[in-house]
Amino acid sequence: MPYIEQYEKAHPDVRIQYHNIADNQDDILLFETFRKMHPEEVLFVPVIFIGDHALIGEDAIFSNFEQKVGEIQTHGPPKVIDDRSAPVEPITINPVILVLAALGEGLNPCGLLVLALLLVSLMASDSRKTILLVGSAYILAFFLVRVLSGFAIFSVIQIPGVARIFLIAAGIIAIIAGLFQIKDGLLKNPHALFSIPQSKKSSISKYLKIASIPAGFIVGALTGLYGMACTVGIYISILGMIYQDFQSGLLYLLAYNFVVILPLIAILLLVIFGLSPEKLNSWRDERKSLLRIIIGVIMLIMGIIILVPIFT
Repeated sequence: MPYIEQYEKAHPDVRIQYHNIADNQDDILLFETFRKMHPEEVLFVPVIFIGDHALIGEDAIFSNFEQKVGEIQTHGPPKVIDDRSAPVEPITINPVILVLAALGEGLNPCGLLVLALLLVSLMASDSRKTILLVGSAYILAFFLVRVLSGFAIFSVIQIPGVARIFLIAAGIIAIIAGLFQIKDGLLKNPHALFSIPQSKKSSISKYLKIASIPAGFIVGALTGLYGMACTVGIYISILGMIYQDFQSGLLYLLAYNFVVILPLIAILLLVIFGLSPEKLNSWRDERKSLLRIIIGVIMLIMGIIILVPIFT
């Protein structure tokens, strides 16, 4: 790096591009593209690409860099170093879309149902403190499970060659799941395809009757895990949008899931200050079909946003 940076300062007429494959998915994809262009070479870093040439390793760079630059300036396109194919076009992260998607996930019928049932079971304690603590444990566990599972998927996407496949799969799943959600909403299907599996509901309900902080935490963790089936198309689409830079992607992941739990926090506070959990569940039940349609539309939009840049 000092050698290249010194050369760049001494030759401002030469354009040099720097790419770090340690923490940027676009640069990894770009590197893989060049690996295919040089099948006869064993590529490793540091490597400099000049036109059709690849200078691999420090010795090759120190020995041949200036000579190859001179050749390109004399015989090829002038003043161009690193004349490579353009990287995969990154998906633009729109904060408005992220917030709307997060609120859609936060208001999904699955999470609201379990929280409503938990709060109903807590009303017998007649203690605001108990409701606050147990409800907070539920929301915290729900948040942590979503963040950890998102981080696991997010880490896998960083593996070279996985991102494009994941994006295509995420877009297709989002569109298919969105269509099913809209269908179930329009038909008011009581057994929607994308909901908490019936076999898992029993493992959740046995903890609902226990008015304790550990039980609330377990219920939240199980809901966070199983409840992803309700909005899987949205979540994987979001992960596909924010994967491109690891550090900022993690911040987006935390911020997104915080917005997801905001409706749950608001509901908990409303119940503490007098809202009946039965009324909450009744409101959820009356609007369950509408919520499914809204979530389905969000999934369709997310799928289109992901797939259009890939195939255009």
